[in-house]
Amino acid sequence: MVDITYGRLDRALRGLGFTRRLTASEPKNWVYEHASGAELPLPVFPEEEPVLPRHLAAVQGTLKHHGIATPDDLAERLREAG
Repeated sequence: MVDITYGRLDRALRGLGFTRRLTASEPKNWVYEHASGAELPLPVFPEEEPVLPRHLAAVQGTLKHHGIATPDDLAERLREAG
């Protein structure tokens, strides 16, 4: 598996059709939204910061639950987003 940073994850999610907005409340979070109704709230971290395993697991679970991508599909998107 490639090194997964928040910047790489952002590019992969956008490539899967997600949009991103910043919450107005504190603490600030990015909320990724998909036409399927999927929502992924993630804390704001520097783009070069490695993704925490719990955040990656939440992304994988949400993508699978909404039929957007399998974990293998996400892994391929992450490789391409490098």
